[in-house]
Amino acid sequence: MMITFASPSIDINNPFYCPAVPAASYIKSLQNQVHRKTRSRVQSRINDRLAVSFVRVLEHALLMDTYDSSDDNYGQTTSTSRLIAHQRSPGSSSSGDEAHSLSATIPLWEREDGQDSWNQVHVTLKKRKRDSFSDIRGPPQYAKSLLSAHDSSFDVSVKREKLSYSEVPGSPIDFERAAPGIRDDISMLTIRVRDLEGEVSDESSKNRTLDTHAERLFGPPIGTESPRDIHAFIKRLDGMLPGIRLKERLSQLSIVSHQSIIDFLGTNGYLNSRILANFRASEVRWITLTESLTNAGGLNLCDDILPTFNQPNSFVFVSELCLRDIHIHDFDLTQIQHLPRLSTLLLDNTSISNEATFHLVPLKRTLTQLSIGSNPAINDEAVPALLLLSKLTFLSILDTSVLMPGLRRLAGTIHDEQRAIDIEIPSACEEYVRGLSLLTFLGCSHPDNCRAELDKRYELDPCPPLIVVPEVCVQLSAAALQRNLAAHKVKNPDILAAGSKFEMAERLRLILETRRMDLLVRAMIFGSEGTSMEQAS
Repeated sequence: MMITFASPSIDINNPFYCPAVPAASYIKSLQNQVHRKTRSRVQSRINDRLAVSFVRVLEHALLMDTYDSSDDNYGQTTSTSRLIAHQRSPGSSSSGDEAHSLSATIPLWEREDGQDSWNQVHVTLKKRKRDSFSDIRGPPQYAKSLLSAHDSSFDVSVKREKLSYSEVPGSPIDFERAAPGIRDDISMLTIRVRDLEGEVSDESSKNRTLDTHAERLFGPPIGTESPRDIHAFIKRLDGMLPGIRLKERLSQLSIVSHQSIIDFLGTNGYLNSRILANFRASEVRWITLTESLTNAGGLNLCDDILPTFNQPNSFVFVSELCLRDIHIHDFDLTQIQHLPRLSTLLLDNTSISNEATFHLVPLKRTLTQLSIGSNPAINDEAVPALLLLSKLTFLSILDTSVLMPGLRRLAGTIHDEQRAIDIEIPSACEEYVRGLSLLTFLGCSHPDNCRAELDKRYELDPCPPLIVVPEVCVQLSAAALQRNLAAHKVKNPDILAAGSKFEMAERLRLILETRRMDLLVRAMIFGSEGTSMEQAS
């Protein structure tokens, strides 16, 4: 068949494929395709008019096979074949057209003069078969590649190799001489390494692996408070604290329980992160860390112990935590935010500041007693965080930098929300409030330690027609405002009793508002006694 060149030959699998097809041959091929289509249409019309015999059809097929060659001599071969197919005998004349038409229907091999013609056709066919080439004329190395289902150059072999941690060299460990706690850590590490290497096959090893994961999630198993479990627990603690005869000293306690054990350890300063972790799953109610965190050398172990409280499912029954007289950072208090039942927190003399009070806000659902006294860095800016602790029934801000403005704000919110709270305030504020009470009953006779402060404030017990309600100041005339300010100026010479009506109304309103809040502070501090004093005033 004739190779057509309708589109360039491309081999995507062999970038070196380059068919040697001249441009003239490519154009000649396109022309032959057009001519072939034209001949086929003409021939179809002729065949429709003539009843062609089977012999003619066979001859036509042979000639068309000769036409479909693929070399550059296609046009010459076609003309030669036509001459061979339609040549006349030497003795024929022009008047023998009818005889020629008749002989045209006879195959060449049946004609008398067809032997030579057939030989010529046969020679031509053989020559073309011998001279025929494929559409690739380049050297073999540029031959067109064949599709293959197997491509060994892209075979990828995957081989999984098991990680082995036991082959890594390390320091030798004397397992027999190691402390019991270290032996436990080594055993857990060995189980973990075997688990990573895929060597855990027996049921006991799997159970130990599950126990290790459960210990990380819920803490070491502590057992019940039965004599058998308590004895095993004390034996474990004695192995973790060798040399202090812990087992003998705990046996002398009148009541041996988890609570009594942690009280003994806390009182003697034996609580550290490892010991405290053994009580994660216990039902202890209160923990004291003062002695354990106090170090004469100035070391701060808070960063090591307090994170134990932040581990999951830890100390879910603890309701009281004492951190007094130790130095802790404000951010350390975030470690105790997740204690679900913490109601009492003692933070006296811990060097915390206002930031620490805001870290305590997550405990507002359970915290009822808070002591943050003896922390000078806490001032009026901590009052908003303290107000968010809505369930407080006891608050100690003794020896802090909280002054009367912050205390007035605290008392106002407590009064508006009708809370009941027992509060300890700084000594300076307490003297101020007690001076108010003495002034109410003693008139102008009051102690010397309060006289200077009270004389600078206002008239605590104004008599009619002087007003005591701040809201009515805007309704008074200028003369009435001046009269009220003059009465307060007697107690405080710094008060100005002149100016425009708006200025005097605003000045009087501030004085009366301060008087009202001071009375609320007095009622909050002295309770019913303060309320009776306020009613008497």
